[in-house]
Amino acid sequence: MRRLSPALFSSVILLICLGLLGLRLSVSKNTAEMDILRTRLAIAQKETAEAQFRERLALEDSKETRETIARNLPSLIDGKPKDSRTYEARTIASVVNSTNASLQIERASSLLERAKQDFRSQRFDVSNRQLESLLVTYPDSLHGPEARFLLVEGYYQSKDFEACIQVIEDMIRLYPESELTGFALLRLGKIYEGRDRLEDAAEVYRSVASYFPQAELKRQAETSLRAVDL
Repeated sequence: MRRLSPALFSSVILLICLGLLGLRLSVSKNTAEMDILRTRLAIAQKETAEAQFRERLALEDSKETRETIARNLPSLIDGKPKDSRTYEARTIASVVNSTNASLQIERASSLLERAKQDFRSQRFDVSNRQLESLLVTYPDSLHGPEARFLLVEGYYQSKDFEACIQVIEDMIRLYPESELTGFALLRLGKIYEGRDRLEDAAEVYRSVASYFPQAELKRQAETSLRAVDL
């Protein structure tokens, strides 16, 4: 993925965040576009599958190292006093024998799949609660970008625009160059439109079209821009 220069990217994010500060009030109703949501969900699923594959490779690559540490570290600290000098070594020995990381990945994946089933069925209140729970329980999960993206859409469909804006802010901060953050910013543009802030909406669409390289994302941003920049 093409990376932005630090100065240029910081300017774009600052512009967007300044606009976010004015959006803490209720906004008017916007019509949902479920075909676009399904397209974005498919993109999110692809991105998550790729991330899972990379993580499985990393886990496999480190398996031999963990097994070597687990076999040899206990013998190195055996017989030594259990004080601060050996605490860290004993902690490492305990961690490398644990399957907790794999269990967390599996459980987070299960929570996300249940949330997506309710999301597809347009039970947004239910899917929102499940996604909130996933992010609280597994804050560093590799599913974070997809979960937050679905939460943006779920809040938007539930007309909870203040919560929607908060998650968009989180995505800008945590995943500034993610394609899903670009799609979340398109939702920000729609919220601006609902506030009759067409110039602000146009600026968001221009930023997305200019600084995100993905073809579908650019196409949607340019289409939205033409609708408001007349």
